[in-house]
Formats: sequence, C-alpha cells, structure tokens
Amino acid sequence: MSTTVSNPFCSDAWMPQYDAMTPELCEAALKVSLPKAEQAFSFVEKQLDISWHGLIIAPMLATREPFEIWGVLSHLTSVVNSEAWRSIETRWQPAIIALSLKVSQSKRLYEGMLSLQEHPDLTAWQRHVLARSIQTMRNAGVGLTGSTRRYFNTLQKSLAALSMTFSNHVLDAEKAARITIAPDESAGIPKDLLHGQGPWELGIDFATYDAIMRYAESPAVRERFWRARVTRASNGKLNNAPLIEKILKIRQKIADILGYEDYAHLSTASKMAGSPDRVFALLAPMANVGKPAAKAEDIALAKFAKSRGFKGKLNPWDKAFWIEKQSQVLFGYDEETLRSYFPMEHVLEELFALIQKRFGVTFKRVPASKVHAWHSDVQFYQLLTEGKELIAGLYFDPYARPGTKNGGAWMNEIRTRDFETRCQLPIAVVCCNQKPPRRKSPATMSLYEVTTLFHEMGHALQEMLTRVDSPTCSGINNVEWDAVEIASQFLEQFPNDPVLLRKLSRHIDTGKSLPLELAKKIALKRTYRAGNALVRQLLFAQTDLFLHSKAYPKRFKCANACKSAFSKKLLPTPMHEDDRFLCAFTHIFSGGYAAGYYSYKWSETLSADIYAAYINAPAAKRGAMCRRYRNTFLALGGSLPAEDVFRQLMGREPDPTAILRQEGLL
Repeated sequence: MSTTVSNPFCSDAWMPQYDAMTPELCEAALKVSLPKAEQAFSFVEKQLDISWHGLIIAPMLATREPFEIWGVLSHLTSVVNSEAWRSIETRWQPAIIALSLKVSQSKRLYEGMLSLQEHPDLTAWQRHVLARSIQTMRNAGVGLTGSTRRYFNTLQKSLAALSMTFSNHVLDAEKAARITIAPDESAGIPKDLLHGQGPWELGIDFATYDAIMRYAESPAVRERFWRARVTRASNGKLNNAPLIEKILKIRQKIADILGYEDYAHLSTASKMAGSPDRVFALLAPMANVGKPAAKAEDIALAKFAKSRGFKGKLNPWDKAFWIEKQSQVLFGYDEETLRSYFPMEHVLEELFALIQKRFGVTFKRVPASKVHAWHSDVQFYQLLTEGKELIAGLYFDPYARPGTKNGGAWMNEIRTRDFETRCQLPIAVVCCNQKPPRRKSPATMSLYEVTTLFHEMGHALQEMLTRVDSPTCSGINNVEWDAVEIASQFLEQFPNDPVLLRKLSRHIDTGKSLPLELAKKIALKRTYRAGNALVRQLLFAQTDLFLHSKAYPKRFKCANACKSAFSKKLLPTPMHEDDRFLCAFTHIFSGGYAAGYYSYKWSETLSADIYAAYINAPAAKRGAMCRRYRNTFLALGGSLPAEDVFRQLMGREPDPTAILRQEGLL
C-alpha cells in the first residue's frame, strides 16, 4: 500500500496497527485509494498484456489497496462493532462493489483470459486459477450488456446492503435481549453467571444460553431464554423475516439473468459438488440412517425424563436439560464441572504442542506491548519452523464481547502468503466467544469450546502452512467453498482421542489431568445422540438448498414455512412453530454460505475419511500420515482442485460411509 505512511490502513507493515485505526482514517484511506485503483485498472485494460502477469497479477495489483482496506474494515466491524464503523461500511460498500464489478465484468480482461487458456507455458496451477477466474467472471455478469448489466449491478449492490443489515440486526437483537432471573428461580444455574444479590439480568449469548438450557432447574426460566434466543431478529424494527424474502428474490433474479435454473445451481457450479443433485445424492442416504437413529434417541430421552419425575411431553426448552441429566448418568460426568479441567491457556499450550509434534512448527507468543491489536484480550503468536525460521503469524481473540463482537467462532485471513508480488508471510486470526476469566479465576473451556478451538485452528493451519507463493491460490484462496472445511474438521477430531484429551486437561485447583477412565467416557460420548446431530445439520443444509431453488416460492409462502416442512420431513420431532432460527441464520443470509451450508457435511465426509486413515494407522506411521497431510491439504492451498488434493493424500476416491461409521451410525 502507498496512499500515506501515516495512515495505518495504508501501511505495508506485516502486523497492522489496529490500535491506531479509526473510522475517520478508514474513510480517508478509501477516499484516496478507490479513485486511484479505478484509474490504475483502466490503464491495465488499455495496455492489456495477454500473459499471466497482464491478466491476473496486474489487475490485482491495480485494485489491491482499496480491497485490503475494506478487508480490514470488515474485520473490525466483526470484532469491535460500533455505529461509527457501521456508518463507514454502509457509505462505502456501494463504491467497493462497483469497483469489484468493474474488474469482474471487464470484457477485455475476460477475452484475454480465454486467449491465455491456450498458452503452452502456463503451469498446472496457473491453468487451474485461470479456469476458476473465468468462471468467476461469468458468474459476475461479464457477458451482460446495456440495461441488463445495469440492472444486475443494482441487484448486487442491493443484495450486499441487505446482507449487511441482516447481520447487524442479529448483533443488535442479541445485544438488546436481557432476561431477568428471580432469586427463587436460580436453582441449578452455574454460579459464575450470577454475581451479587438477585434478581439478575443475563444476555442470550451462546455461552450463557447454553449454560441456562443445560442446568437451570426452572422450566419457566429455560423457556424465557429459549424464546428469546430462537426469536431474535424476528420482530419489531430488527425483524429479518422481510429481509430474507428480499434476499432470496434478488438471488433468484441474479440466477435468472446469468442463465441458471436457480441460485442453488449457480452456487454449486463453482464448488466440488457441481450441482444440487450431487449434494442431495450425498445427503439422502444420511437422512435414511439419521432419522430412525434420532427417533430412537428421543424415545430413550423421554423415558429417562419420565423415570426422573418429568410429566408430559418434552418441550424444546426441556431437551437440553434432560440431555445433560441423561448424559451424566450414561457417562458419569457433568460438563459444567468438567470446565475446571480445561483452563484455556493450558489447552492452547497443548494444542500448540500437538501441532509442533505432528506438523513440525512451533508457536512463540509476542509480548502484548509489541502487539497493536484491536482489543486487550487479543494474543499474537509467531509460527516458526524447527530451524526457527518465521513462516506465519496468528492473532487469537478468545473471549465473548456481546454487542460489539460477532457471535460464534471463525478464522479469517489477515495477510495472505505472497512471494509473487511482494515478500509477505501469512497471518491468520482465530476468533472465539468463550467466557472471559472471572476475578482471580482463569478462563476455562467447555468440551464444545475445546472442539471449536481445534476446528478454527485447523482453518488457520491451512492459511499459515501453505507453501504456495502466489496470492491467487495460497492458503484458503481459490479453495472450493465446500472443501474449505476439510482442514478444520480434520483437526477438530483430535480431542476425541482419550490420550490427547488427558494432555489437554489440567485441573485449575489440583493441577491433575482427567482420570483415564473419564477421558475414555468423554471419547465415547461423541456418538451420543449422533442421529439428532446429523438430522439437524441435514435440516439446515436441505432447507438452505430448497430456499435457493426455483421451487421455493411455488410451494411455500415464506421461509419459515419451508423450514417447518423440512423439519417435519427430517426430524423425529418437528421444530416448534415459534422457532424462527432462520432470522438469525447469518451463515446463509450474510456469511457466504448461501446454497452452500451443505459444505459442512460434504467436507466432514472427506475429513472423516482422512481422520480414519490417521487414527487407524499404527502409531509409528501417524507422523508420516500427518506429513503427507501437511504437504497436500495444508501446503497446496487452492493450486489444485480439492478432489485432486484428496487423491494425492489418500491414493483413492473418498469413502462416503466414513462419516456414518465415525458417528457410530453404521
């Protein structure tokens, strides 16, 4: 970047100075960089060179600065959201989209790429990137002209604005929700949620919500939290239901203009699946196995609750409570009590030790005084080879900040590996939403949070351990969307090993590890209610695909009606009519998974196959398996189709039944 060295948004420094960034400086940077980029790109078009550099690298260099500024802004709105940051995002989003469309709809660039396909000097990875770039341009409307193009571009800008509003509504709704708990309703609720004398007001962030649903003995309390959580962003000024219908209509119009049957076909065309039919072919057998298993699990749960004095039918706000009770009987432990065994700093230390052992790299923490982060919670690590060579960096933002930080957990790219246009090592960021430390007590993790941390670190390893030098396909760049979860889901399975689980544990009071028998029971629990977990994911995936099909508006009056129909088809007990989870389903309405939520199950099928090969290998050969995995899935990035990368690693085609065996359903 080169706009001005005094503006942190325009610095070439490897580690950005987030603590110096302000909305005013962001706007100043965009004001200068956007017109410069437009001018530079026009020059590239005019002086077009039919070569890899002229068609792929030169346009990227011409427009890189504003897109990188926008990437920083998007990151900041996800971790330190405020009205000031939102205002900048809202004002400048149309200009950013306009520049993106200007590039992706350049006919001169497109025609040049078509010619370049025949060039004999292109490498295999260049041909792959070029083919994907051509497809991206087609789906961006490069073939459109006149009023059709103008209308298409208007739709794209409207869609982006609606998606941003959708996400902000979810954040604001969660921030505003406060549930009162009277002293006589507090039985069972973990003490770290209740400070001082009651009554208490609690939010509905996932960590709080999960604890209430599992442990609050009062059904009335559980119901209040359940209703607040499943109806967030579904009423009043923050109601996302109308936005959902607008988003779906716009996406269908975009598909129509581009010549696709519907948005589901448009979305899957650029993914491993290739078409919705291939997705359904994968999911249908899973549903045939999952639903009977889920029904048997629910019958067993109802019998258990009845045997403990529960009367009537289990409501949605009762299930998690009785699941926890049943789980304690079956496996002999309480998940909330188990937190004490997993102080976050120790889990992180052992995770890093595992990565060092299996992938030959070490993490070195950088002192906080040298890390110009966006929040004091943030940690930064250097990633070093065995020879102490710096190869990557990692930001870790572990704790929840309701109202300013997005919920859930994610990995994002801060810097991509690039030795084609500059000397730049990659930096990843892992964001979680764990409970922060209380007073003198260290931050502790639930088993779910441990698994989540491993999942996101799997993403980060793919970003950091890439050996591809071109930013076009290093790390997760150019990886098919339904293959991008393979690396994360592979690593998240490691804590299921009782030996590793014991290493991850260290009781905050005694310093002792989990007893071996308890670790074995925890490992066994991975298949507990696996049928329900499976059909719930299938519900999300199939609802998503159908909402983005041409058949949706013909069969259903609204998205919630579609959800209800699929819940009756897939779940042993249909979702409660008041459940409006689609209104907060940011994955598909603002998070890049539109007609692509199936990617989790698609990737999980492949990752289960890879992990089975690893865990079933003799102990002496697991190291070699991990080296092959590093040299393929982690090293190659998006330089090859994911199917080819899988074959390089496994020497065969994927086994579609691996996931069912992993979950104990076969």
